Amino acid sequence: MENDWLLLAWLSPLIVVMVIFDLKARNYGKKVLHLPKKEYVSLLWLAIFDPVFEILFIGIVLWDDLSRDVWHWFAGGVGVILGYLFARYRTRIMWVRPLPEKKAVIVRNSGAEYLALIFLVIVKTVSENSTYSNYFVNLLITTGLLMIVSESAFRVGMLFTRYNKERPNLTA
Repeated sequence: MENDWLLLAWLSPLIVVMVIFDLKARNYGKKVLHLPKKEYVSLLWLAIFDPVFEILFIGIVLWDDLSRDVWHWFAGGVGVILGYLFARYRTRIMWVRPLPEKKAVIVRNSGAEYLALIFLVIVKTVSENSTYSNYFVNLLITTGLLMIVSESAFRVGMLFTRYNKERPNLTA
């Protein structure tokens, strides 16, 4: 946990810049585009940082788990498959339309975002708690960690793909 705070301290200037750009994009959606309450503008270049930050914060725990044995790799593979399925679901329910003039997309909030955040906090907390030494629990933690990281990466990729696929339709 101490390393997380140190990493957060080093990344805080980047996080502040990202928050500023995110707030500006969301305000643009509210004030200029007059988006409904649950919809907001998401800059594509900011979305790329989601999986990067997740890897930075849980990568060490994840690598320790994957270094144990082949069953952890299998559990991780299950996590990647679950991450892909969850990313497809989230992308489908959150997508509204591309916003090419800002290199952004318009997406809507959903309960899945909050569920994913709660899941991340639970898995991260359980993975750092040394009282859980059960092998099966450890396999579930590996599955959960890889599900979180892969869901984020797949979702960003799907947003880019859908943005590029639908963008030409708006300019024609």
